[in-house]
Amino acid sequence: MRSLALGLFFLLCCNAVRLDRRRPRPIAARGQNETTVQTKPAEKPCKAIPLDFVFVIDSSRSIRPNDYEKVKTFIINLLQFLGVGSDATRVALLQYGSVVQPEFSLNTYTTRAEVEQAVRNMEHLATGTMTGLAIQYTMETAFTEEEGARPAELLIPRIAMVVTDGRPQDTVEEIAAQARHAGIQIFAVGVGRVDMNTLKAIGSEPHSEHVHLVANFSQIETLISVFQSKLCGGDESYLFL
Repeated sequence: MRSLALGLFFLLCCNAVRLDRRRPRPIAARGQNETTVQTKPAEKPCKAIPLDFVFVIDSSRSIRPNDYEKVKTFIINLLQFLGVGSDATRVALLQYGSVVQPEFSLNTYTTRAEVEQAVRNMEHLATGTMTGLAIQYTMETAFTEEEGARPAELLIPRIAMVVTDGRPQDTVEEIAAQARHAGIQIFAVGVGRVDMNTLKAIGSEPHSEHVHLVANFSQIETLISVFQSKLCGGDESYLFL
């Protein structure tokens, strides 16, 4: 009897071990004995300061329709770093060919969505390249209080961004100098075979901050990160040079 009892005992123990091995093991809770994938921290939100910002867009015939669309995409992407609003950044846009065509003023829209839709609705002029005339309009009209610019004593930076793909058919040096002297900081963005001396005559100093040249319209998007650091609170000192 003793040997029979011992045999039954060992048989029950072995079966219990087998059953235990078949039992599913509990899954460790996240953070407990488990390696988790480290996610990239979320980027800091844009802290752009208020600006009065005017886009001055070359819409001449030398720009092909698909390249014109790339310019519009470039503008819309830049808008993501601007806190658009009547008490934040006000945005205006004019395009030019043989004449200047204002699309909207600094006091036309108060939301980014409205500005983006207006940019999408722009139509290509496909005429000449009167860059000097466009800069003159920017200085004498676009940045006036009647058009939505805030009074100079408020010290809101006035920024103009000129995007062009060719040589102007008029003179730019004198009128661009007058605009800069009036307190307008000008970014000059050239695409393709643009004369660098012309861009420097347009853009504010230091030229390393304000003058940019890319080989073609497919590369204009590479400037987004450059302007993000300038417009998104990375280094605001250049706005007050």
